[in-house]
Amino acid sequence: MNFNYRDFFIHNDDLHIIKEELSIVDEAGVSKQDALLPNAKDVWDMYQTENNEKTIAKELKINVETVKKIIDICEKKFLENKTIKQIADEMNFNKDTIHAILNKAIPDWERYFDANFTKDAEEIYNLHKEGKNPDEIVNLINQNRRPYLQIKLDKVNLVLKIVDIATKQMENDGITNSLEIERQINGAKNDMAIVRLIKKLGIGKIKYRHKFTEEQDAFILSNYLQRICQSESARQFNTKFSTDSNKLNIDPSPIRRHLIKTILKSKSESEISEYALELLKIYKDTYFQSVNIEHPETKKLLKNYIPPETVGGRDRTGTGTNRDMSAHLGTLPKNFNTMVTNLRNAHTIR
Repeated sequence: MNFNYRDFFIHNDDLHIIKEELSIVDEAGVSKQDALLPNAKDVWDMYQTENNEKTIAKELKINVETVKKIIDICEKKFLENKTIKQIADEMNFNKDTIHAILNKAIPDWERYFDANFTKDAEEIYNLHKEGKNPDEIVNLINQNRRPYLQIKLDKVNLVLKIVDIATKQMENDGITNSLEIERQINGAKNDMAIVRLIKKLGIGKIKYRHKFTEEQDAFILSNYLQRICQSESARQFNTKFSTDSNKLNIDPSPIRRHLIKTILKSKSESEISEYALELLKIYKDTYFQSVNIEHPETKKLLKNYIPPETVGGRDRTGTGTNRDMSAHLGTLPKNFNTMVTNLRNAHTIR
């Protein structure tokens, strides 16, 4: 009996990643006439001026089915605004292959697509202001466009929903919140694309992200070294730095992102960030009295971000601190289990 490695992998659901790699190998190994990846850019570029699939296939000396698949994948993304997962499911491809084809067809396609979305949104919004309903907007925009540039009703409804949410935010709060809009549209567009859209249409005042001060950075670094969980660190941050005129309500994610991308970011993984070292020096008496920079554990934490230990996203101890860091921070143990053990030992000695 011959062992077929491919059958083994394909029927083992725990090795889905290997299945995807095998699919990419298959794609790379097919003939030039059938291959999607090598032909993606040529097909999509030619489709911009030549709308006949048979003519494209003849000119490029590839199969018509190859041309149809490439165009179908690109149109599903660029015209129908479908996710890579949706396209992969509909066409029975893995997601990596779909992403690779889109990258071949239009390098940096994700940024291209957002720019195209903003351009379409301006036209949609102008017709909306003239009193046109969504169906009328689709017909009016598409009547002078080539098939591959035509828009769908879903895009019109998405733009108008963003406009509606942003308008209501301005009425209620006097400012727009792109992250909240992203949540309400279920992530159909990221917050940066939404900000560009609001600016382009001139429909709201942008709520910019919080600008962290040097002391706030020191506070964040201090909590990180103490292994305080993210939610508790955010709560403490908002409480400490809120003022009567500026009540902070920053989520854990921006604080974590700022810690990784700014405070701990170094030119080399083997080095500690110069900024982190500067904070440790400037705020030694305020936040870092007990930090031993020479301790191996401290160096490890400073060189690479290590998330606090949690169970199901929650602090193990319920105290805001997940580990006993007293060994190198010189602080009293805050781990509840450690405290209980110490009390029991003390009672036994007596």
